[in-house]
Amino acid sequence: PHRLRHALAERSRHFLRPPANLVTMVSTVLPLALIAHSAVAISAFDMPSVDLGDGVRMPMLAFGTYRGSFRGKCTVAEATRQWLELGGRHIDTANNYFTQPDVGEALKAAGVPRSEIFITTKVPGPIGAKDTTQLILNASLPQLGVDYLDLVLIHTPCVEHEFFPNKCGPREHEERLDTWRALLELKAAGKIRAVGVSNFDAEQVATLAEASGVTPAVNQVEWHLGYHNEALLEAMRCRGVVLEAWGSLGGPTASNPGVALDDARLRGIAERYAASTPQVALRWSVLKGVVPVTATCSAEHVQGDLAALALNISAEDLVALDGLAPATQDAAVIVA
Repeated sequence: PHRLRHALAERSRHFLRPPANLVTMVSTVLPLALIAHSAVAISAFDMPSVDLGDGVRMPMLAFGTYRGSFRGKCTVAEATRQWLELGGRHIDTANNYFTQPDVGEALKAAGVPRSEIFITTKVPGPIGAKDTTQLILNASLPQLGVDYLDLVLIHTPCVEHEFFPNKCGPREHEERLDTWRALLELKAAGKIRAVGVSNFDAEQVATLAEASGVTPAVNQVEWHLGYHNEALLEAMRCRGVVLEAWGSLGGPTASNPGVALDDARLRGIAERYAASTPQVALRWSVLKGVVPVTATCSAEHVQGDLAALALNISAEDLVALDGLAPATQDAAVIVA
């Protein structure tokens, strides 16, 4: 319907868009300067990844392809190709980013084997089984130029933008369940390797899991130094759900105020590790078991983001980073 398409297009402008024992950490920490200046060095260490079950491992740093993140400085295809060529392997897109064709162009141009790349996309809010199946088979797969997807998320728990990100509670539960069952059928058919949700609160995740008998592998939500919902993180850990972060640096795509990257407290911590403040912010998320999504046109920033995965941060500094802004505790913790 026209109203639905308009709502999805309007809402898309606002997107960037685990349990500790599941995280495979870097086995050998290379000097940051070496990694930041050598694509060869980037590929020489083990990329941290998280187990999503069924033999699926997700790299713990994703590249977001929301067009607004690049502010016209480069195209989505250019930025995504550069990410792949410099060693990045996890790409995050969505049907209502309208960038799946751009990502498909980058995948073809970069020439990286499909088996080495982890592709996440999203279907809009709860649109029902028929529309979900059609979008995956007739839009996502052909636009990306692939025959399977590594992870598909339900983008929001409710269709209407007024409820973004997750203010609709039990409303549209049946539509969510119908959409979810379509994703499970596509997974059984081999078109999707893992399924999850985005912008769901703890109760919505619990209700979906209990109604379907299948727990989402991932919940992608807003998460950064200025806004980190520790109650939601704990609820997801208890269910074995991996939390993924959009707006991970708290920039203009974030809905809640972030900690400025030139914040004196953050700079002080970064200086102790001869690192940049974005590197510290990204590594903080990873060390908490949260998978950050980043985006940049800059090759230097791509290299720095990848280098952040080898950064050691002390337990004391992690606590200090937690305290840069009050952690939100507004999620219902439902772990049954």
